[in-house]
Order: sequence, then structure tokens, then C-alpha cells
Amino acid sequence: MEITPVSKPVEPPGQAIWRFRLLGRFSVEKDGEAVSIRSRLHQSLLATLLAHPNQVVPADDLVDAIWQRRPKNASNSLHVLVKRLRAALGDAERVRAEPGGYRVVVAERELDLLEFTSLLTAAKGAEDQVAERNYLSAALTLWSDGLAPSPLGERDHSELEELRLTALSRRIALDLETGREAEAIPELRRLTQRHPLREGFWAQLMRALYQAGSQAEALAVYADARAVLADELGVEPGAELRELYAAALSADGSGAWQPVCQLPSGIDDFVGRDDILARLEQLLEPGEATRVVVVWGQPGVGKSTLAVQAAHRLRERYPDGQWFAALYDRHAGRTSAHELLEQLLLAGGLPAGQIPAQTGARSAALRARLADRRVLLVLDDASEAAQVVPALPGTGGCAVLVTSRRSLLDLPSARRTRIEPLRGDSGIQLLSQMIGADRVAAEHVHAEELVRLCGALPLALRIAGARLSLRPEALLSSLVQRLRDERTRLDELAVEGMEVRASLTLTYRGLSPPAQQALRRTAVLPRTGFPAWALGAVADGGDGERLIEALTASALLEPCGVDEIGQTRYRTHDLVALYAQDLASEEDRVPSLRRLLDVLLARGKEVYREAARWTEELQPYQPPGAAPSEVDLVPLECPAAWARAERNLLLAVVDQACSAGWHADAARLADLVIPALHLGGGFDQLAATRQRIADAARAAGDELVAWRADYGRAEASLAEDVAESERTFVACAAAFERLGATTELAFSLTGVAFCRMMRNQPDLETAERAVRIAETGEDRIAYCTASRTLAQTLQQLDRTREAVSILKKTSQEAAELNVESLTAGLFRELARAALLLGDVDTAAAACADAAPLLTGNPHDEGWLLQLRSRVETAQNRFADAAATARRSHEIFTDLGDRRAAASSLIWLADALWRGGDHTEAAALARQAREALAAMGSTILAPEAERILTQATRSV
Repeated sequence: MEITPVSKPVEPPGQAIWRFRLLGRFSVEKDGEAVSIRSRLHQSLLATLLAHPNQVVPADDLVDAIWQRRPKNASNSLHVLVKRLRAALGDAERVRAEPGGYRVVVAERELDLLEFTSLLTAAKGAEDQVAERNYLSAALTLWSDGLAPSPLGERDHSELEELRLTALSRRIALDLETGREAEAIPELRRLTQRHPLREGFWAQLMRALYQAGSQAEALAVYADARAVLADELGVEPGAELRELYAAALSADGSGAWQPVCQLPSGIDDFVGRDDILARLEQLLEPGEATRVVVVWGQPGVGKSTLAVQAAHRLRERYPDGQWFAALYDRHAGRTSAHELLEQLLLAGGLPAGQIPAQTGARSAALRARLADRRVLLVLDDASEAAQVVPALPGTGGCAVLVTSRRSLLDLPSARRTRIEPLRGDSGIQLLSQMIGADRVAAEHVHAEELVRLCGALPLALRIAGARLSLRPEALLSSLVQRLRDERTRLDELAVEGMEVRASLTLTYRGLSPPAQQALRRTAVLPRTGFPAWALGAVADGGDGERLIEALTASALLEPCGVDEIGQTRYRTHDLVALYAQDLASEEDRVPSLRRLLDVLLARGKEVYREAARWTEELQPYQPPGAAPSEVDLVPLECPAAWARAERNLLLAVVDQACSAGWHADAARLADLVIPALHLGGGFDQLAATRQRIADAARAAGDELVAWRADYGRAEASLAEDVAESERTFVACAAAFERLGATTELAFSLTGVAFCRMMRNQPDLETAERAVRIAETGEDRIAYCTASRTLAQTLQQLDRTREAVSILKKTSQEAAELNVESLTAGLFRELARAALLLGDVDTAAAACADAAPLLTGNPHDEGWLLQLRSRVETAQNRFADAAATARRSHEIFTDLGDRRAAASSLIWLADALWRGGDHTEAAALARQAREALAAMGSTILAPEAERILTQATRSV
């Protein structure tokens, strides 16, 4: 807080003498008599102005300080309040209106705050320590104990209190420097009780006791300070307290060995990790060589807590001492190897005056000190191996347990154990121990979600538990609701002394600039996982493997399995992913997304070239006038398998491209890869992707792309809701006719006719119109697809021989197009028509012709198996027919095609009924009928009713 000094005024005779007290107890006097200012609002106004004497305080700041809830007309309310304050003071010129705010006019002798700051200024310029102490003492006497709550706002009150405590700490420091420790000790004991989180007072109390020769009491004070800081803030004492502790330990000056345990206390609510504790005990068993173990993992995963628990369990095996050194302090920063060696030598009993000045000499002295001893060293939060190596013992018998955010691969002869987030019920157990098992049990579902939102990280869970423990009446669901918002989740995971973001920041700052950039750019990659090449693509084409190694070595990435083409996939922990989102700027997102999109568009062309023999959909969209970016890539061995492995990445990039305003590129990428992805099922996900493109295209005024995306959504929705697909196809047909998009119109009309056929409402007029329109276009796939649907419609109208003629003609043209799924589909329709005509041999032959065309196409393979089951039933091979139908049902179930899976059940029921298993046949027929009815597909309803009736009669 800056105070504007004023000169002492020369008061005219008869001038009233004012005295304003702000330091401690607030009061106003005029000529020695108290001025009554009863209104709390008036007191707050005057106190806030006095906290900034002779300065203009902005009106908004005054409003915020005075009212907890801002008045509707704040300006007028403040004006009225000032007017009434002037009346209460009886001095209209004391509070003056200024542009933008108000100012109180006071002389130095009138306001204790001005006197206080003036004395502090004099203390800084004092010629010696005695004069400085006298000025500070005089300044501190101006403070009085407040008998009532201060009318000051929290910020001003805190700033004034900080001024007082800073002055008090300096005066006590002067007392200690001038041999007044006996006087300072009682005062410091009171201060540590009133301000337990100010490490400076604890340090001064330790120093006073140490100077007074009370080393044991100094050590006890350290223990008290450490306990308070651990309980309240979850941190260890800072460097000054630790150095005083080490000095107190070696106070005898003899250098004689004394076993010392410096371990922080274990925690009562430690959960899980039993397997890792057992492993650490095994790795740290004393042996002929020094045992060195690195416990590493992502920020907040509980490395330090685990190391302390393990060290306590190992105490008896290291009877010569258990030393603990924190290598990072949030105030003092990183501990150097030089500083660490000093701490350890002091812990080993070496007098401070005998500690060598050079780092190398200190390292040698420590090795000598530890020779033939059995000491366990716990070195917490090492940032690099160089910080630790000089402290490694040179002989066997000792052990070193290091915790780090990095793997410290260059630490010699070290064994490493990576710590993962809590698993199983451990997160629930931790919450139960922090806030009570009854409270967790009462909201068990929300407790489980809370653990998930915290990523099962102990630090995050401890923060959540601390917040909940402060408010026993609060529901877990209220905190869960706040944590659900990813934009503010990291803000919520913070409490005094503990903060997930701060822990992540410390790790981030330790990365190289390329690794920092790579972490930021993971913001455009899916959290489900990504391969190394994708990280390289978003990082300006960098070496993805090396970047993966750098981030994995800092526990910011974790492997999450190997995909079907043998790539190891990696993911960021959910909270790390949110941190990367926070860090990523537009300069990170836009270039990285553009490069990744260009790579995927190039790969998409490879995928489509392979999938073209399977797809009967619209040709991929080509943005008009767009010059595709050239990306130099090694060709894929199996593009379709690659697309399946990268499904989540592809769809995530489509979504982000839409958000970035690149809907045309998003549409093209979707058209290139979705035919291959369609073979893997997940139709609801594909439909959602098409909807995202449609929304983005409409927002940009691009109707053609929007309606093409709607067409694709209808295709994907056929597996779930035939009626909905029909409605969408009808809307698409109307739009494409209006836009003059002939090929798209033909496909849409074919879709309408197909849906109506599936709903047992054959629409010959629409099917014939689709063929006529397709005949006039250049897309022969559209013509063949429309012709096949026309043939299916004719079969439904008992005009099977006409359908066979169309199918034979269309099969010849399809064979020339080299679209294997289309040709196979026509063979299937020929087989179905042959069955209707009673020609089982022709149907079997058509199925055999279709089979070789469907290698790697599970969806069409499922339909062929369904038809083969019908052929086998017609051949009285009921067991084979049932087995074939079951396989078809399994394929469609795995793909998520509920409509196809239900239709397979009908033919399975038919085979079972004919084979004599009437009970299961009836149950399956009923199940299939209900499932298809729910999806609006009634084409097989008569078959289901026939089987159900016959099977029920037989039962």
C-alpha cells in the first residue's frame, strides 16, 4: 500500500484538532471528543478513504468496499452516503468530490496511518540499528487492538495488516541481532499462534531459542511448524526453517554421528498403493551396493506421500538415520546440488563451520560421512539427475529414494517406478476418510463422478475433500456440478496451499521449448489417444517420436495401448488435457489443426481409393476452386485398417475443422473416410459427425454441403431409425431438386424408395423416378444403386421376374465399375429373387458368386450370411442355417447395426423352428418383431408373425 506523505500544516488559531485512527480500533475525534459515526456504511466509506489519504479513490472501488451487493443505482447511493458522512463529521470540505471518485483531506498529525508510514520511512533511513529499532517501535505503538470488526474492506485491511507485520518482523530481527532474544521469545510464541502460516515468525522463534541455547526447544518448534504447514497447506517448511533445523541438529559442534529421522509424518488417510509399497520395500532392501530408486509420475499423483509412507516402513532397516530433503520450495525455488549437500552434511552431524566451500569437496565429505552406514535418503521432487548425483553414497548399505516429475533416465544405476492415478475404489476410500463414509455413501453416484472428474489424482481429490470438509452441509453434487464445466475445472481444483494448475505449471516450465509447444498442441488431439505421427503433425511437422519421449519422460503423456495396425497410442490425463487447452493460443490451434487436417485429407484419398470398391455412396465432395495442400507421406500399407485405427482422431478433426470455419474441408474429409469407417459400425457417431458438418455449412450459407451432410446422416441412421432416415431423404430430395444437383437427387430418391420398402410400403413411382434421373447423369454407381432398389421394390410387389431382369442387366454394368459391394449386393438380390421363385440352386450359386467380393467388408458379409442362412434353410440344412444366422447376428451386433441384427434374428428363428427348437424360435421372433417395429422397419413383420404363430402352435 502506497501512502502519499503530506507536510504538517500550520493550524490557524481556533482551528479544530482532528484525530482519525485507522490502525487497529477505528475512531474519529474532534478536539479530544469522540465523533459519533454509527452507520456501518458511513464507517466503511470513511475508513476506505482514510486508507488512501489525500488520494482520489475511484467511485467503483468505494462501492465495492462498502456494499456486499452492488446497489441498483450505485452512483446515486454513493453520492447520498458522502453527503450524510459530511453532515456527520460537520466538515463539508473534509471529503471532496473529484473527477471519477472522492478524496479525504488529512494532515499527517491527524491520521495515525500517515504517522505510521512516516516513521517507517525514517526507520529505513536510520544511521544505525538502535535508531531503526526506535523508529519501528514508535510506529508499532500507533496500533491498537481492535475491539470491533474493522469497517475496512478485506483488501485494504489485509494490506494494512501486512504493513504492520512486516514492520514487526523487522523490529524482532533487530532484537535478535542486538542480543534481545530473551525478550523476543514470548512475543514470538504469541505471534506463531496468531499467524501460524507465516513461516517468518516460526523461523525467528527458532533462531531466538537457538541463540538462547535452547536447541531442543528449537527442534520442537520446527516440528510444530511443520505439522501446522502440512495440516493447513499440505506443504513442507521452506528453506530458512530447514536450515535452522539442520543447524539445531548439529548444535553440539562435535561432529559425532547421531542417527536422525527427518521424515515428515505419514498420513492416516493413505489409501491403495499396497503393491507399489511392497515393490519399493523390495527394491530398497539394504545390499552391498547403494540402492537408488526413482518414483516418478505426473503432477499431483501422490509421489511424495508414497515415498514418505515407504520410508517409514523401511526405518528399521536403516538404523543410522532417515534423512529427508525437499528439492523444490514454492517460495525459494529449486534447491541446487550445492545446497542439498550442505543440508545432508548438517543432518549427518558435521558442524556448519567444517562444511567445505566447493561442491565437489562437499560430495566427497558426504560419501565419507555415509561410508559403512545404513542411512535412507529421501530426496523429494528432483528436477534433474544433476541435482541428485553428487549426493549419492559411494558404498553399500545406504539407499536413496528419489521422487520426480520426470523419469530421470540419466540417473546412474537407478530403478524406476512410475506412479499412476488411483485405481478401483481407492479414490472413493480417500474421499470417505476425508469427509466421512456416511456422507460418501449418501451420494455414492456423485462421489464416483467426483473421482472421475478429478482424474483419480490424489492431489485433486484432496483439494475436493478439503473444500467439502469445510462445509459439512454441502452436497457432493454441488461440487460435481461445478467440476463438470471443463472451462473452469482447474480453477475449482484449488484451495489454500494446494492447486492442480500450479503443480502442472511447475512441470511444464521444466520442458524444452519444443516439448512445451507439443503439449500445448495436444489440445487439438482427441483424449481417447493418438499415435506419435499425429503429435509430430501438430507440432509443425516435428519428430513425433522424440516429442512423445520428452512428454512421456515428464509423465505428461501415458501409453494407452496398441491399435490394430501396431501403433502405440498415447493420451494426456484429463486434467493435463484441460491444462493444455488453457495454454493453447490461437497461434497454437490454427496452424496445428490446419497441418493435421492437410495430412488427414491426403491420407483420406488413400483410404477412399481402397474403400471405393465397397462404397455405393455419393462421390466425395470437392470444394470448388480449392487447391489441395501437398503433403509428402509414405503410402499406407492398409488404408482401411489405418482409418479404423484413427477413427476418433478423424472425427475429432472434422468437428474442429467445422469450428474453425473450414466446413468444406470437413465435409470432404468425412466423405473420404466415412465409407471405410461405416464398415466398423458406430453409426450414431457417424450420424452426429454429419450433423455437425450440416450445422456448420448452414451457418456459412453453403446449402449444397449442408444437404449432402444430411444425406450422409440419413445413410448412417438407417441402422437405427428407418422412419427418420426416410424423412431426411425426402427433405434432401426436395433440396437437391431445387439446387439442380442431379446426382444427389438420384441418391436421395433411392434412399426414399429403400426406406419405404423397408417399412413395407413399396413406392414404385419414386423408385422408377430415381432410375430415370440417374440414367441422365454421369454417376453410374447412382444408376446401379437406384436400379437395385427398383428391383427390390418390384420383388415386394410380387413382380419378381421383372426384378430379375433388371438385376441381371445391372450386374453386368456394376461388374465394369469394379465396385465390389455393389456387385455383391446385386448377386444377393438375385439370390433373394431366386428364393422367391423357388430356385434354391440359383440362389446358392448367386451367394457363392458374391462371397469373394466381400473380403474385409464385414457389413456386407453379414447381409450375405443372412441370405445364406435362408438358402440353407431352404435346403433343409437347419443346423447349418442356424449357425450361419447366428454369425450374421454377431457381426451386426458388433457393428452396432440394430436393424440388421434384428433381421438376422428372424432367419435364425426360422431355422430353429424348422429344426424343431420351437421355444427359442418363438422368443427370437418376438424379440426381432418388437425391435424392428421400434425402428420403423416393418418389411419383415409378416415373416416374424408367421414364425411366431407357427412356433407358438408347436409349443
